[in-house]
Amino acid sequence: MRSKLLLTAVFGPYGVKDAYAERLGMQMELLDNQITRGQGVHSPRQAYWTFPLYLLAENITVPTTVLDFPTWKDFTRELRQGYTHVGINFIVPNVLKAKRMAEYIRANYPETTIILGGYGAAIPDLEKIVPHDAACIGDGVRWLQRFFGEADDKPVKHPAIHGPAYEYVYGFKTRPKGAVLLSGLGCENACPFCVTSHQFNKTYVPILATGKDIFEACIKTHTMIGSSGFTIMDENFLKKPQRARELLHEMTEHKRAFVFDIFSSAEVIRQVGVDFLVRLGIRMIWIGVESKAFAHQKIKGIDVKQLIEELQSHGIVVNASAMLFQEHHDRRTLHEDIDWVIGLGSNLTQFMNYTPLPVTTLYTQLKHEGRLKDLHYRYIHGQGELAQIHPHINDPQEHRRYLLQAFEKKYRQDGPGILNMARTAIRGYRRALEDHQRRRQECLNWNPETLCYERGDMPCPDEFMRLRIGKMKRIAQQMRPILLAAWVFSPNMASRRKALETMRLFNETLGKPTIKDRIASLVILATGTIEFLRIIVQRARGREGIVRQPPRRRVDYTFDRIGQDLEDYINKNRPLHLYPSV
Repeated sequence: MRSKLLLTAVFGPYGVKDAYAERLGMQMELLDNQITRGQGVHSPRQAYWTFPLYLLAENITVPTTVLDFPTWKDFTRELRQGYTHVGINFIVPNVLKAKRMAEYIRANYPETTIILGGYGAAIPDLEKIVPHDAACIGDGVRWLQRFFGEADDKPVKHPAIHGPAYEYVYGFKTRPKGAVLLSGLGCENACPFCVTSHQFNKTYVPILATGKDIFEACIKTHTMIGSSGFTIMDENFLKKPQRARELLHEMTEHKRAFVFDIFSSAEVIRQVGVDFLVRLGIRMIWIGVESKAFAHQKIKGIDVKQLIEELQSHGIVVNASAMLFQEHHDRRTLHEDIDWVIGLGSNLTQFMNYTPLPVTTLYTQLKHEGRLKDLHYRYIHGQGELAQIHPHINDPQEHRRYLLQAFEKKYRQDGPGILNMARTAIRGYRRALEDHQRRRQECLNWNPETLCYERGDMPCPDEFMRLRIGKMKRIAQQMRPILLAAWVFSPNMASRRKALETMRLFNETLGKPTIKDRIASLVILATGTIEFLRIIVQRARGREGIVRQPPRRRVDYTFDRIGQDLEDYINKNRPLHLYPSV
């Protein structure tokens, strides 16, 4: 019998407390769950598709179906299609959902092979919890190719992956346009708490190894789904600076100014410089700052506050990530660290409780010391009770309270994250214009070898930077309609003043709002008002806010489809040097 594979995410609903999962910490959203938590109507709402499933399906010849965000009914109905193998992707706190799915397969389709993957596959006693035949830890593409007896030395094909499954801004449902790139797996920095690094043995596994590979993946994605903005899923993208240089070279040569959101550590940001990041098209950068008192190697010797301000003044949104309840934290130092992180002035801040996930050095150390708590895996999600015995603070209520207070303090002190992002966008566009004009006057030209602007005998036309400035302008224009709602729903006077000041910056830079701008602002204000009232109702019922469910998605992959992929069409019919400019 020919193999037939189903790759599925765990079933919904999500962010709802039931027999299989928790409510808080388990929404399928990153921003509202871990970054803009507690910001109510101001919090952008996004849920991302389970992107590893599409990468796996694209790189095997076995006929495969991807089932993303299914309901229980969707999942059980899909199994009737007759699969020889079912792969379930899950994270640690969703282990009971994976358990129910696997038990159902065992009871109703006993001949079906069950494969487990994702971070949840690293649970040490997984075989006692979830019935399965195989578990993949690490590079899923190569593992799955070997599992089905296929060659595992061929280049990885990168699929065109849609970004958010849904997107709401002040209650207004937009059409998500972004895409996801998976440029590499793992990280060599090997922070003790980082499950991604340890899942890949503290090494880096490239998927898109060169800048040209990334550029061609961007072109393919733009051609297939129209995206020109990309979230690069890579723990430390700039750790391979030559690849980033090559990417900029390809974009410059072909006059394609793509835009990227990335994760990167402070030390490599300093190495490549902010001017390089602006030209590369970095819209947002995620930096792990962790703690003032316990500086990891990635931020040692760096003035993080100054670096963040430099990035933001150039139009790059910064999300600073911090860990609460580290070993050195007592009640005093925990408050100090929260104040320090907020004082960095980043547009956004992620707060997570220090969590020992399986396979990490932190987990091994705490297990050796006998300090792992007998806490069920469903509760280990970093947004609630600690999974370990802490040296100073062991009341679960305090674990939750300090975390929520950190989010609340950031919100009250710096205002809504979305307003900060709009402010950074317009500041960056203004500065890019001014710097471009100044460089022409001073005969400063970009040197791709030194990654600096250097004085020459005469200014060279910088057509690519003009394209980049045009992109920055469009990003700012897209943010403009949220300003009225940001002002109306401001949490305090300081936030209201910031909103007014940001409006002034927009007016000075882009001119007065057009009729279209004003209509868009009023529409968002109206939807924001409805969203605001809905949140009040939900909080009256004892909930933090509105829980949204992502839509279900089903995609079939067959060998014939892969063989006729649009990538092959591009290679045969439209050589790279003919790519049109934007």
